[in-house]
Amino acid sequence: MLFIELFTLNRAWDGLTDEEMFWEPHPGSWGVRRRSECTTPTPRGDGEWVIDFDDDLVVAAVQGAAIEPMTTIGWLLCHVGSTPGMLADRDFLGGSVASGADAPSIYGSVVFTSAEEAVATMRSGWRALDRALQTSTDERLERAYTEYYGPTTPMQFIASALNEISHHGTQICMLRDLYRAPGAAAL
Repeated sequence: MLFIELFTLNRAWDGLTDEEMFWEPHPGSWGVRRRSECTTPTPRGDGEWVIDFDDDLVVAAVQGAAIEPMTTIGWLLCHVGSTPGMLADRDFLGGSVASGADAPSIYGSVVFTSAEEAVATMRSGWRALDRALQTSTDERLERAYTEYYGPTTPMQFIASALNEISHHGTQICMLRDLYRAPGAAAL
């Protein structure tokens, strides 16, 4: 976690602005927008603000028959920003949320409408996850259970989540670099 934070997350979230968060690097990028402005058929979110999404396109992409569009920094933060805190709340880390296939997803659960809100949520969740990992027991971390992707152990699930956070954090860094490149914001 230390290396992910030092070399990726600090660069991804330090000084992030709303302009960067909502910037669309390419026409048709999936982002965060008001429901009335959304153009995707199955957006995520229950309120006025949603995250672009298209279930059929994602299934086709998994099957190799389509390509998912680029995403904005805001979309990526909505996808993984609440993940560390929600992971820290799982029972295998001492939290109150029961694990298993019926547990709420740790991905894409919150629609952030400002960079400040997204970064604050991710930072506080990151700290909570660090504390939870330090205080969890080997017994809790080694038990077998079934999560969304089948039989696994909490450690495999945690490693997968950290990988997800790290690689999407890297995407955020790359998008921030593109945003700052001469002429990029005008795309």
